[in-house]
Amino acid sequence: MNEIKNLQQMNSEAGTCSNDDTSISDLLMKIDTDEESKVKFSDFTGLDGKHVTVGKYCFPLSLHPTLELIIKVRGDVAATSKMNLSIAERIYIMFCASIKEMHDLRLEQITECRILKWRDAIKDALRMNFKVNFAMEHLKKIACAYIGLMERQRLEEVALRISKLEAELSASKKEHSKICERSKEYMDTAKEFIGKPVSLGMLKAENRRLEERNRRRHRTLAMQDLEQSINNYKRENAQILTTINLTTQHYLDIETEKIVLRDELSELSARLQSLNEIESIILMKESNDGEGGTIISLPELCQPILTSADMFPYDDLQQLTTES
Repeated sequence: MNEIKNLQQMNSEAGTCSNDDTSISDLLMKIDTDEESKVKFSDFTGLDGKHVTVGKYCFPLSLHPTLELIIKVRGDVAATSKMNLSIAERIYIMFCASIKEMHDLRLEQITECRILKWRDAIKDALRMNFKVNFAMEHLKKIACAYIGLMERQRLEEVALRISKLEAELSASKKEHSKICERSKEYMDTAKEFIGKPVSLGMLKAENRRLEERNRRRHRTLAMQDLEQSINNYKRENAQILTTINLTTQHYLDIETEKIVLRDELSELSARLQSLNEIESIILMKESNDGEGGTIISLPELCQPILTSADMFPYDDLQQLTTES
């Protein structure tokens, strides 16, 4: 629950980046959309201060471990770029800053704005002919995990609303029963005087004929009141049953949605497992031809956003953490 509360607060602060009326699954479409980049240096922290020269580029010291790890695992991703050196360097720095943020943050700390910022930095690098397709593929995995977390939050909110409605219904029933029990004596007394002089019963000799005349009318009124009470009770009972049915149907709809989501997750897991098996076969074939590869499996999505199995070897990731 603490994760959900923190996530709600972060999404409230980042309200300008998403629209509650639009499905958050549209985030995947936004990642693939080819639009003008809005990322800039000021969007990242730690880019000021001392710089170091790596090859033909000058990098902030804070990004040096990240750059070394990228080069060690992926090679010089900017080697194929033919763009102006100063422009390529700027794009390279923002790309490395995005990779460093992925390493530093957990899924619960991610917002849609941050994902789109990383998208712009990676796409700028791709436009410069950098070999960073691996980063874009991993960003889509991050977006999928973010969407899953948002959907879990929505389920929690709906379950909370159901609980509140059930509590309100129970309290209303108790209040109704209490009022009926408490006021019965007074309501019975009031019926004796309805349509009669309030002096009735005070002077019996004077009111004898009036009592006899009104007795029959009283019985008639009593029957009418009884029928009216029964009708009122039926209406109230129908309203209560309607409320219960609506609440129950709402709960069943939520349970149905949860089942559908679980089925979709199972289907996606099966498809991913199938893809992993196919990729394993391909990599085994490439290994026989003298080329290696790394297999990415579904359990690694539960690891930190930038996992050693996804992008960097575990030993190198440990080295990066120590140097940072």
